Amino acid sequence: MSIRCRVVIIGAGYAGVMAANRLAGSPRLSDSISVTVINPIFDFVERIRLHEVAAGSRESARVPMRSLLHERADLVEGTASRIDPENHYVHLSGGREPLDYDVLLYAVGSTQAPGKIPAGAYALKDPEDANRLRARLSQLDPGSTVSVIGAGLTGIEVTAEIAEKYPRLQVHLISRETIAGSLSGSGRRAVMKRLSGLGVEMIENTDVQGCDDSSVITSGGDTLRSDCTIWTAGFSAPDLARESGLPTDALGRLMVDESLSCPQFPDIFGAGDAIQAPQSVADHLRMSCATALPLGAHAADSIMARLDKRAPAPLSVGYMLRCISLGRKSGLVQTVRADDQPRRFVLRGRLAATAKAQICQMTLSWIRGELRRSGSYSWPKGPRPAEAK
Repeated sequence: MSIRCRVVIIGAGYAGVMAANRLAGSPRLSDSISVTVINPIFDFVERIRLHEVAAGSRESARVPMRSLLHERADLVEGTASRIDPENHYVHLSGGREPLDYDVLLYAVGSTQAPGKIPAGAYALKDPEDANRLRARLSQLDPGSTVSVIGAGLTGIEVTAEIAEKYPRLQVHLISRETIAGSLSGSGRRAVMKRLSGLGVEMIENTDVQGCDDSSVITSGGDTLRSDCTIWTAGFSAPDLARESGLPTDALGRLMVDESLSCPQFPDIFGAGDAIQAPQSVADHLRMSCATALPLGAHAADSIMARLDKRAPAPLSVGYMLRCISLGRKSGLVQTVRADDQPRRFVLRGRLAATAKAQICQMTLSWIRGELRRSGSYSWPKGPRPAEAK
Protein backbone atom coordinates (compact mmCIF):
# COMPACT_ATOMS: atom_id res chain seq x y z
CA MET A 1 0.00 0.00 0.00
CA SER A 2 1.35 3.43 -0.90
CA ILE A 3 2.06 5.73 2.03
CA ARG A 4 -0.38 8.66 2.13
CA CYS A 5 -2.26 7.66 -0.96
CA ARG A 6 -4.00 10.81 -2.19
CA VAL A 7 -7.70 10.17 -2.79
CA VAL A 8 -9.56 13.06 -4.44
CA ILE A 9 -13.36 13.00 -4.65
CA ILE A 10 -15.14 15.30 -7.08
CA GLY A 11 -18.59 16.06 -5.72
CA ALA A 12 -20.02 16.20 -2.20
CA GLY A 13 -23.50 14.89 -2.77
CA TYR A 14 -24.94 11.70 -1.34
CA ALA A 15 -22.40 9.42 -3.08
CA GLY A 16 -19.35 11.61 -2.57
CA VAL A 17 -19.85 12.29 1.15
CA MET A 18 -20.72 8.66 1.88
CA ALA A 19 -17.52 7.53 0.14
CA ALA A 20 -15.42 10.20 1.86
CA ASN A 21 -16.64 9.18 5.32
CA ARG A 22 -16.12 5.48 4.63
CA LEU A 23 -12.53 6.10 3.47
CA ALA A 24 -11.45 8.85 5.89
CA GLY A 25 -12.98 7.05 8.86
CA SER A 26 -11.34 3.69 8.21
CA PRO A 27 -9.11 3.01 11.25
CA ARG A 28 -6.64 0.88 9.32
CA LEU A 29 -6.25 3.52 6.59
CA SER A 30 -6.00 6.60 8.80
CA ASP A 31 -2.19 6.84 8.43
CA SER A 32 -2.09 5.66 4.85
CA ILE A 33 -4.41 7.90 2.85
CA SER A 34 -5.49 11.50 2.57
CA VAL A 35 -9.00 12.31 1.40
CA THR A 36 -9.84 15.59 -0.35
CA VAL A 37 -13.36 16.47 -1.47
CA ILE A 38 -13.98 19.10 -4.15
CA ASN A 39 -17.39 20.79 -4.12
CA PRO A 40 -18.66 24.13 -5.50
CA ILE A 41 -20.04 25.16 -2.08
CA PHE A 42 -19.29 24.45 1.57
CA ASP A 43 -22.83 23.18 2.19
CA PHE A 44 -24.42 19.81 1.57
CA VAL A 45 -27.64 20.12 -0.44
CA GLU A 46 -30.55 17.81 0.33
CA ARG A 47 -31.82 17.67 -3.21
CA ILE A 48 -34.70 15.46 -2.12
CA ARG A 49 -36.09 18.51 -0.31
CA LEU A 50 -35.76 21.15 -3.03
CA HIS A 51 -39.45 20.88 -3.94
CA GLU A 52 -40.32 21.73 -0.33
CA VAL A 53 -38.14 24.85 -0.47
CA ALA A 54 -39.65 25.90 -3.80
CA ALA A 55 -43.20 25.66 -2.45
CA GLY A 56 -42.32 27.46 0.76
CA SER A 57 -42.90 24.43 2.97
CA ARG A 58 -39.26 24.40 4.09
CA GLU A 59 -36.82 27.25 4.63
CA SER A 60 -33.66 25.63 3.28
CA ALA A 61 -32.24 22.42 1.86
CA ARG A 62 -28.69 23.30 2.89
CA VAL A 63 -26.83 21.48 5.67
CA PRO A 64 -23.38 22.59 6.92
CA MET A 65 -20.94 20.21 5.25
CA ARG A 66 -18.78 19.88 8.33
CA SER A 67 -21.71 18.40 10.25
CA LEU A 68 -21.69 15.49 7.78
CA LEU A 69 -18.10 15.15 6.52
CA HIS A 70 -15.41 13.30 8.47
CA GLU A 71 -12.84 15.53 10.15
CA ARG A 72 -10.00 13.74 8.36
CA ALA A 73 -11.46 14.65 4.95
CA ASP A 74 -10.32 18.00 3.56
CA LEU A 75 -12.93 20.11 1.79
CA VAL A 76 -11.94 22.30 -1.16
CA GLU A 77 -14.49 24.82 -2.38
CA GLY A 78 -14.22 24.87 -6.14
CA THR A 79 -15.41 23.44 -9.43
CA ALA A 80 -13.47 20.83 -11.35
CA SER A 81 -13.03 22.05 -14.92
CA ARG A 82 -10.97 19.20 -16.35
CA ILE A 83 -9.49 15.85 -15.36
CA ASP A 84 -6.05 14.88 -16.67
CA PRO A 85 -6.08 11.08 -16.33
CA GLU A 86 -2.61 10.63 -17.79
CA ASN A 87 -0.87 12.91 -15.29
CA HIS A 88 -3.34 12.43 -12.42
CA TYR A 89 -4.46 16.04 -12.05
CA VAL A 90 -7.82 17.67 -11.42
CA HIS A 91 -7.89 21.19 -12.81
CA LEU A 92 -10.09 23.75 -11.08
CA SER A 93 -11.97 26.67 -12.61
CA GLY A 94 -10.64 30.17 -12.09
CA GLY A 95 -7.05 29.22 -12.85
CA ARG A 96 -6.42 27.78 -9.40
CA GLU A 97 -3.62 25.32 -8.70
CA PRO A 98 -4.65 21.84 -9.86
CA LEU A 99 -4.93 18.97 -7.39
CA ASP A 100 -2.95 15.82 -7.96
CA TYR A 101 -4.28 12.42 -7.02
CA ASP A 102 -3.35 8.77 -6.77
CA VAL A 103 -6.99 7.66 -6.79
CA LEU A 104 -9.90 9.74 -8.08
CA LEU A 105 -13.59 9.24 -7.32
CA TYR A 106 -15.92 10.83 -9.86
CA ALA A 107 -19.16 11.66 -7.99
CA VAL A 108 -20.43 14.79 -9.71
CA GLY A 109 -24.10 13.78 -9.63
CA SER A 110 -26.73 14.85 -12.14
CA THR A 111 -27.99 18.22 -13.23
CA GLN A 112 -30.35 19.94 -15.63
CA ALA A 113 -28.31 21.22 -18.54
CA PRO A 114 -29.19 24.89 -19.21
CA GLY A 115 -29.55 24.20 -22.93
CA LYS A 116 -32.31 21.65 -22.26
CA ILE A 117 -34.48 24.04 -20.25
CA PRO A 118 -36.52 26.60 -22.23
CA ALA A 119 -35.74 30.22 -21.43
CA GLY A 120 -39.21 30.83 -19.99
CA ALA A 121 -39.13 27.90 -17.56
CA TYR A 122 -37.96 27.49 -13.97
CA ALA A 123 -35.56 24.67 -13.18
CA LEU A 124 -35.15 22.82 -9.89
CA LYS A 125 -31.59 21.56 -9.82
CA ASP A 126 -30.17 23.50 -6.84
CA PRO A 127 -31.12 25.82 -3.95
CA GLU A 128 -30.83 28.91 -6.12
CA ASP A 129 -33.40 27.51 -8.55
CA ALA A 130 -35.68 26.58 -5.64
CA ASN A 131 -35.49 30.08 -4.18
CA ARG A 132 -36.20 31.73 -7.55
CA LEU A 133 -39.24 29.52 -8.02
CA ARG A 134 -40.39 30.19 -4.46
CA ALA A 135 -40.27 33.94 -5.09
CA ARG A 136 -42.21 33.59 -8.34
CA LEU A 137 -44.93 31.43 -6.79
CA SER A 138 -45.45 33.94 -3.98
CA GLN A 139 -46.04 36.69 -6.55
CA LEU A 140 -48.74 34.91 -8.56
CA ASP A 141 -52.29 36.16 -8.35
CA PRO A 142 -55.12 33.78 -7.39
CA GLY A 143 -56.27 31.86 -10.44
CA SER A 144 -52.85 31.93 -12.09
CA THR A 145 -51.76 28.76 -13.86
CA VAL A 146 -48.65 26.79 -12.86
CA SER A 147 -47.49 24.10 -15.28
CA VAL A 148 -45.14 21.34 -14.17
CA ILE A 149 -43.44 19.65 -17.12
CA GLY A 150 -42.36 16.08 -16.48
CA ALA A 151 -44.18 13.54 -14.32
CA GLY A 152 -41.33 11.56 -12.86
CA LEU A 153 -41.24 11.30 -9.09
CA THR A 154 -39.76 14.82 -8.85
CA GLY A 155 -42.51 16.28 -11.01
CA ILE A 156 -45.22 14.56 -8.99
CA GLU A 157 -43.76 15.78 -5.70
CA VAL A 158 -43.38 19.36 -6.94
CA THR A 159 -46.93 19.36 -8.26
CA ALA A 160 -48.48 18.09 -5.04
CA GLU A 161 -46.41 20.40 -2.85
CA ILE A 162 -47.41 23.51 -4.80
CA ALA A 163 -51.08 22.52 -5.14
CA GLU A 164 -51.34 21.93 -1.40
CA LYS A 165 -49.49 25.12 -0.45
CA TYR A 166 -51.28 27.34 -3.00
CA PRO A 167 -54.86 26.05 -3.32
CA ARG A 168 -55.94 29.17 -5.23
CA LEU A 169 -53.55 28.48 -8.08
CA GLN A 170 -54.44 26.26 -11.03
CA VAL A 171 -51.75 23.58 -11.20
CA HIS A 172 -51.23 21.44 -14.31
CA LEU A 173 -49.01 18.36 -14.50
CA ILE A 174 -48.01 17.64 -18.09
CA SER A 175 -46.37 14.35 -19.04
CA ARG A 176 -45.29 12.84 -22.32
CA GLU A 177 -46.21 9.43 -20.89
CA THR A 178 -48.67 8.00 -18.39
CA ILE A 179 -48.45 9.76 -15.03
CA ALA A 180 -47.10 7.45 -12.29
CA GLY A 181 -46.95 4.65 -14.85
CA SER A 182 -43.95 3.01 -13.14
CA LEU A 183 -46.00 2.31 -10.00
CA SER A 184 -48.36 -0.59 -9.35
CA GLY A 185 -51.98 -0.16 -10.34
CA SER A 186 -53.01 0.67 -6.78
CA GLY A 187 -50.06 3.01 -6.39
CA ARG A 188 -50.90 4.89 -9.55
CA ARG A 189 -54.54 5.20 -8.57
CA ALA A 190 -53.56 6.57 -5.17
CA VAL A 191 -51.31 9.22 -6.75
CA MET A 192 -53.95 10.24 -9.28
CA LYS A 193 -56.63 10.44 -6.56
CA ARG A 194 -54.45 12.64 -4.36
CA LEU A 195 -53.50 14.98 -7.20
CA SER A 196 -57.10 15.20 -8.34
CA GLY A 197 -58.19 15.98 -4.79
CA LEU A 198 -55.71 18.85 -4.75
CA GLY A 199 -57.31 20.24 -7.90
CA VAL A 200 -54.44 19.33 -10.22
CA GLU A 201 -55.26 19.00 -13.92
CA MET A 202 -53.29 16.06 -15.29
CA ILE A 203 -52.39 16.07 -18.96
CA GLU A 204 -50.87 12.81 -20.20
CA ASN A 205 -49.23 11.71 -23.46
CA THR A 206 -48.39 15.30 -24.34
CA ASP A 207 -44.92 16.48 -25.29
CA VAL A 208 -44.03 20.11 -24.53
CA GLN A 209 -41.74 21.69 -27.11
CA GLY A 210 -41.20 25.06 -25.48
CA CYS A 211 -42.62 27.83 -23.35
CA ASP A 212 -42.52 31.55 -22.65
CA ASP A 213 -43.62 33.74 -19.75
CA SER A 214 -47.30 33.11 -20.34
CA SER A 215 -47.74 29.79 -22.14
CA VAL A 216 -46.42 26.37 -23.05
CA ILE A 217 -46.39 25.01 -26.59
CA THR A 218 -47.05 21.32 -27.20
CA SER A 219 -45.64 19.21 -30.01
CA GLY A 220 -49.13 19.15 -31.49
CA GLY A 221 -49.04 22.91 -31.89
CA ASP A 222 -51.41 23.73 -29.03
CA THR A 223 -50.72 26.73 -26.83
CA LEU A 224 -51.67 26.34 -23.17
CA ARG A 225 -51.78 29.19 -20.69
CA SER A 226 -49.00 29.05 -18.10
CA ASP A 227 -48.04 31.93 -15.81
CA CYS A 228 -45.26 29.88 -14.27
CA THR A 229 -43.69 26.86 -15.98
CA ILE A 230 -41.53 24.44 -13.99
CA TRP A 231 -39.26 22.08 -15.91
CA THR A 232 -38.53 18.87 -13.98
CA ALA A 233 -37.47 16.80 -17.00
CA GLY A 234 -34.06 16.55 -18.61
CA PHE A 235 -31.75 15.55 -15.76
CA SER A 236 -28.45 14.26 -17.10
CA ALA A 237 -24.77 13.94 -16.25
CA PRO A 238 -22.43 16.96 -16.42
CA ASP A 239 -19.98 17.07 -19.34
CA LEU A 240 -16.81 16.88 -17.21
CA ALA A 241 -15.97 13.24 -17.98
CA ARG A 242 -16.63 13.57 -21.70
CA GLU A 243 -14.70 16.83 -22.00
CA SER A 244 -11.79 15.26 -20.10
CA GLY A 245 -11.50 12.46 -22.64
CA LEU A 246 -12.77 9.77 -20.30
CA PRO A 247 -14.93 6.96 -21.67
CA THR A 248 -18.62 7.89 -21.46
CA ASP A 249 -21.93 6.63 -22.73
CA ALA A 250 -24.27 8.62 -24.99
CA LEU A 251 -25.57 10.54 -21.95
CA GLY A 252 -22.10 11.63 -20.84
CA ARG A 253 -21.90 9.23 -17.90
CA LEU A 254 -18.52 7.78 -16.96
CA MET A 255 -18.25 4.13 -17.98
CA VAL A 256 -17.15 1.88 -15.10
CA ASP A 257 -16.94 -1.85 -14.43
CA GLU A 258 -18.61 -3.91 -11.71
CA SER A 259 -16.16 -2.58 -9.10
CA LEU A 260 -17.01 1.01 -10.22
CA SER A 261 -13.50 1.47 -11.62
CA CYS A 262 -12.91 2.90 -15.09
CA PRO A 263 -11.25 0.08 -17.10
CA GLN A 264 -9.19 2.45 -19.27
CA PHE A 265 -7.99 4.41 -16.23
CA PRO A 266 -8.07 2.01 -13.25
CA ASP A 267 -7.19 4.72 -10.73
CA ILE A 268 -10.45 6.50 -11.51
CA PHE A 269 -13.63 5.26 -9.83
CA GLY A 270 -17.17 6.53 -10.16
CA ALA A 271 -20.33 6.67 -8.04
CA GLY A 272 -23.77 8.27 -8.18
CA ASP A 273 -25.90 9.57 -11.02
CA ALA A 274 -23.03 10.40 -13.39
CA ILE A 275 -21.78 6.86 -14.01
CA GLN A 276 -22.85 3.88 -16.08
CA ALA A 277 -21.99 0.43 -14.75
CA PRO A 278 -22.51 -2.78 -16.77
CA GLN A 279 -26.13 -3.63 -17.51
CA SER A 280 -25.69 -7.03 -15.87
CA VAL A 281 -25.55 -5.34 -12.44
CA ALA A 282 -26.92 -1.83 -13.04
CA ASP A 283 -29.65 -1.92 -15.67
CA HIS A 284 -32.31 -1.50 -12.96
CA LEU A 285 -30.65 1.45 -11.20
CA ARG A 286 -32.30 4.89 -11.27
CA MET A 287 -31.08 8.37 -10.42
CA SER A 288 -31.86 8.82 -6.72
CA CYS A 289 -30.24 9.13 -3.31
CA ALA A 290 -31.37 5.53 -2.74
CA THR A 291 -28.87 4.62 -5.47
CA ALA A 292 -26.17 7.20 -4.76
CA LEU A 293 -25.60 6.19 -1.13
CA PRO A 294 -24.81 2.51 -1.81
CA LEU A 295 -22.79 3.39 -4.91
CA GLY A 296 -20.66 5.75 -2.83
CA ALA A 297 -20.13 3.09 -0.17
CA HIS A 298 -19.33 0.42 -2.77
CA ALA A 299 -16.84 2.71 -4.54
CA ALA A 300 -15.08 3.31 -1.21
CA ASP A 301 -14.95 -0.44 -0.57
CA SER A 302 -13.48 -1.00 -4.05
CA ILE A 303 -10.85 1.69 -3.48
CA MET A 304 -9.87 0.07 -0.17
CA ALA A 305 -9.66 -3.32 -1.88
CA ARG A 306 -7.39 -1.82 -4.55
CA LEU A 307 -5.11 -0.33 -1.90
CA ASP A 308 -5.01 -3.69 -0.09
CA LYS A 309 -4.32 -5.48 -3.37
CA ARG A 310 -7.53 -7.49 -2.95
CA ALA A 311 -10.06 -8.31 -5.63
CA PRO A 312 -13.04 -5.96 -5.18
CA ALA A 313 -16.53 -7.36 -4.80
CA PRO A 314 -18.88 -6.90 -7.76
CA LEU A 315 -21.61 -4.29 -7.47
CA SER A 316 -24.91 -5.44 -5.99
CA VAL A 317 -27.51 -2.75 -5.25
CA GLY A 318 -31.22 -3.32 -4.89
CA TYR A 319 -34.35 -1.56 -3.71
CA MET A 320 -37.17 -2.15 -1.24
CA LEU A 321 -39.35 0.96 -1.47
CA ARG A 322 -40.19 4.02 -3.54
CA CYS A 323 -41.30 6.86 -1.32
CA ILE A 324 -43.22 9.82 -2.75
CA SER A 325 -44.35 12.91 -0.89
CA LEU A 326 -47.74 14.23 -2.00
CA GLY A 327 -47.67 17.45 -0.03
CA ARG A 328 -47.13 17.71 3.73
CA LYS A 329 -50.32 15.79 4.55
CA SER A 330 -50.09 12.77 2.28
CA GLY A 331 -47.67 10.45 0.58
CA LEU A 332 -47.21 7.08 -1.06
CA VAL A 333 -44.83 4.26 -0.20
CA GLN A 334 -44.63 1.73 -3.02
CA THR A 335 -43.04 -1.61 -2.17
CA VAL A 336 -40.73 -2.89 -4.92
CA ARG A 337 -38.62 -5.90 -5.72
CA ALA A 338 -34.83 -5.69 -5.70
CA ASP A 339 -34.93 -4.74 -9.39
CA ASP A 340 -37.24 -1.77 -8.59
CA GLN A 341 -40.30 -3.38 -10.17
CA PRO A 342 -43.45 -2.63 -8.12
CA ARG A 343 -45.06 -5.08 -5.79
CA ARG A 344 -48.77 -4.97 -5.02
CA PHE A 345 -48.63 -3.47 -1.52
CA VAL A 346 -48.66 0.31 -1.09
CA LEU A 347 -48.95 2.59 1.91
CA ARG A 348 -50.81 5.84 1.34
CA GLY A 349 -52.11 8.95 3.10
CA ARG A 350 -50.78 10.52 6.29
CA LEU A 351 -48.99 7.38 7.42
CA ALA A 352 -47.08 7.29 4.14
CA ALA A 353 -46.25 10.99 4.50
CA THR A 354 -44.77 10.27 7.93
CA ALA A 355 -42.78 7.34 6.56
CA LYS A 356 -41.45 9.46 3.70
CA ALA A 357 -40.37 12.22 6.12
CA GLN A 358 -38.58 9.70 8.33
CA ILE A 359 -36.74 8.17 5.38
CA CYS A 360 -35.60 11.64 4.25
CA GLN A 361 -34.20 12.18 7.75
CA MET A 362 -32.54 8.77 7.62
CA THR A 363 -30.45 9.71 4.58
CA LEU A 364 -28.50 12.15 6.72
CA SER A 365 -28.47 9.70 9.64
CA TRP A 366 -26.83 7.07 7.43
CA ILE A 367 -24.17 9.56 6.32
CA ARG A 368 -23.53 10.65 9.92
CA GLY A 369 -23.47 7.01 10.99
CA GLU A 370 -20.69 6.37 8.48
CA LEU A 371 -18.89 9.44 9.85
CA ARG A 372 -18.96 7.94 13.35
CA ARG A 373 -18.09 4.38 12.29
CA SER A 374 -16.67 3.52 8.88
CA GLY A 375 -18.43 0.53 7.36
CA SER A 376 -21.64 0.94 9.34
CA TYR A 377 -23.82 1.63 6.29
CA SER A 378 -25.34 -1.35 4.48
CA TRP A 379 -27.93 -1.62 1.73
CA PRO A 380 -30.27 -4.10 0.01
CA LYS A 381 -28.58 -6.46 -2.42
CA GLY A 382 -29.48 -6.33 -6.08
CA PRO A 383 -31.36 -8.89 -8.15
CA ARG A 384 -29.64 -11.97 -9.48
CA PRO A 385 -28.40 -11.29 -13.02
CA ALA A 386 -31.18 -13.47 -14.49
CA GLU A 387 -33.78 -11.35 -12.66
CA ALA A 388 -32.43 -7.94 -13.70
CA LYS A 389 -34.45 -5.97 -16.19
